[in-house]
Amino acid sequence: MPRVRAAFKHALDRLARLPMVHGRLDYGLPNALRAGVIDWQHHGPVPLGYDVYPALDIVASKGDGKGYTITPEQRAAYTAALDETTASLIGQRVSEHLGDFLLIKCFFFLALMRPTDPARHDKRIKWQYRRALFMTGLDQL
Repeated sequence: MPRVRAAFKHALDRLARLPMVHGRLDYGLPNALRAGVIDWQHHGPVPLGYDVYPALDIVASKGDGKGYTITPEQRAAYTAALDETTASLIGQRVSEHLGDFLLIKCFFFLALMRPTDPARHDKRIKWQYRRALFMTGLDQL
């Protein structure tokens, strides 16, 4: 686990340089509606971009049966729009922290929902997908 601890320290040190904003902590398509974001059960201060950037990767999870997908073109357009906004607000592209965001968010998800019921194949698939995202975040640092 030394690699994970070192990666977490590195990610947290980098994220500490971003402005803190109010975040939802479970941002995804099922909770983002045209009229606004719902289900604020978990919320609190987060680094700018923490909710939005990882959602581009996390929504692709098939474990919940929703089957959401984002094409590479959509992902590139969303990232460009988000980067343009953060660059104008704070002078940097927050997508540079995507690996940091994925590492922290997926570790939280993995700890929160490790499947214990072998009959829940859907939960196992979702957990495995989040573990793969965690490893992607780890590899991006």
